[in-house]
Amino acid sequence: MKNNLFIGYGNPDRGDDGAAYHLFKVLLNNSGKKDADLFSSDTISFDENTDIMFNFQLLPEFSERIAQYKKVLFIDTHTGTIEEDISFQSINPNYQHSPFTHHFSPSSCLAVVQSLTGKHPKAWLLSIRGFQFGFSRELSEQTREFINQAFDIIRGEFFE
Repeated sequence: MKNNLFIGYGNPDRGDDGAAYHLFKVLLNNSGKKDADLFSSDTISFDENTDIMFNFQLLPEFSERIAQYKKVLFIDTHTGTIEEDISFQSINPNYQHSPFTHHFSPSSCLAVVQSLTGKHPKAWLLSIRGFQFGFSRELSEQTREFINQAFDIIRGEFFE
């Protein structure tokens, strides 16, 4: 059983919604794995203790994989619903019904894990403020700056 799973989600073709994708590219580049393709496999082995995975959205099907780790970090983009530009908070299982089939929260993922296994990994949500969500692979200047700060949080919390 590996210690860490980092799950990033969002749409890298919609500007800042792809913040997790860009953060993973920074992580991979800094670890010498700049050729890793986030879309080619379910998970990428980052190191002996950590796997990363990226998808456009969270899915209930991820729950079985999540159950195989001790700690899970969810990474997403937010707008005005969270006050901080970068939010790093622990989360617990809490199934949240959504009328939208494309919205499945990290807390809901944990709730499914707990219902399947009777336990759940420690989990956190790292959320980065986004500003521009048009059709572009480029981040806004503000969100690009937050990527470096988020990288420092991950390095401090999971690798030092």
